[in-house]
This record gives sequence, C-alpha cells and structure tokens, in this order.
Amino acid sequence: MPERHRSEDGRRETEEYTDSTETPDQQGRAGGTTERQVGTRDLLKRAEQDRPGATRVRKSEEKQSD
Repeated sequence: MPERHRSEDGRRETEEYTDSTETPDQQGRAGGTTERQVGTRDLLKRAEQDRPGATRVRKSEEKQSD
C-alpha cells in the first residue's frame, strides 16, 4: 500500500470537503398508507429472517393508494 502524504502545515483538508449536516434516518412507517404497509412488513421480515433482502411494494398496495 502506498505511503500516505500528510500535510506539512497541519491543515485538515478533509473537513473542508465534508458536510456537517446529519444524514436522515430510514423512513420506516412515516408517510401514507402504502408506506406504512411496506414499512411494517419490512420490520417484521427483518425481525424474523437472517438475510431478509429488499421489501418491495406489492401490486395490490399500489392499487389501494390511487
């Protein structure tokens, strides 16, 4: 691995490029009916399974939101 070159003047350039704002949390159950249904199903799936994978909106849930 190559040697890392450090600043001679002690300046931390990384902080000039990074943002200090907090990143948002996952949406979870916030939002409308469809978001609540998918969020609830996702929480249950993650609690019960080791490798749950992605939770997607079902076609029946899309029709309810119209």
